[in-house]
Amino acid sequence: MDEHNVISRIKERFASEGDQALIPLIRGNRRGNRLFKAELSKDGIYVDNLGVQPFLPLAVFIETVELLHKMGGRALKGNAMNYKLGSKGLPFDSAEGHIAHSIYGKKAGESVFRRITPIAYILIWAGICCNDSGYLVLLDLS
Repeated sequence: MDEHNVISRIKERFASEGDQALIPLIRGNRRGNRLFKAELSKDGIYVDNLGVQPFLPLAVFIETVELLHKMGGRALKGNAMNYKLGSKGLPFDSAEGHIAHSIYGKKAGESVFRRITPIAYILIWAGICCNDSGYLVLLDLS
């Protein structure tokens, strides 16, 4: 799946719902919410579950899928809540670690703002990936 296909699938999914959508979570968040709101813009997606940094550029979705391709279709999501970039819980080849380094310019040993939940669940919602207990799995390797 190339860059164009990733963005096209996400935009098509939004088109079926309007430019705003409620994205389901598997377990819900700390407040018990099982949905988060996402709004498509020209350059990315605004989400209501990232506090003061609600914008996800489209590049995060492209980079995540490219990482999944490199990793054979499956990559650790990564844990930015409890680990620093480059550590065992947040390696550079995890989705969260890769995005932090390649998109946001974070370096080994730095703290990372957690973005994996909306990234993963938007990719799942768009039919590009699925969840596998701590891992993100690409559904289509072509």
